[in-house]
Amino acid sequence: MENEENIIETKDSSQSKPRTSKLAIISAAFGILGPFSSGTMWIASVNDFVIRGHFIMTLFSCGVASILGLVLGTKSFDQIKNSEGRLIGKEYAIIGTTTSAIWLFLIFVGIFLPVIYSVNS
Repeated sequence: MENEENIIETKDSSQSKPRTSKLAIISAAFGILGPFSSGTMWIASVNDFVIRGHFIMTLFSCGVASILGLVLGTKSFDQIKNSEGRLIGKEYAIIGTTTSAIWLFLIFVGIFLPVIYSVNS
């Protein structure tokens, strides 16, 4: 009887310790390291591309990382909210979501602002 109580206490104590959401950590990694992936793509690209090709490849790779960071961040918010305290890491999800949104905004401005300027001039 005493062993059963010890087993139940052990199960309860292991379940009460919350763990960090892996999606939130991955989201923060994509959000923070997204622009660095564009630099890697720039270096790894073929030398036959003109400067415009490098620019497009850089924006594309940074955009993919930012979109992944944004999606995984919002998904981790849902998981943390629905976990009833078993998952933590809302800070990581906030970092990943906001940095990804900022990079996506900068990419949007970097692509469409010159187009709008050239049309108006």
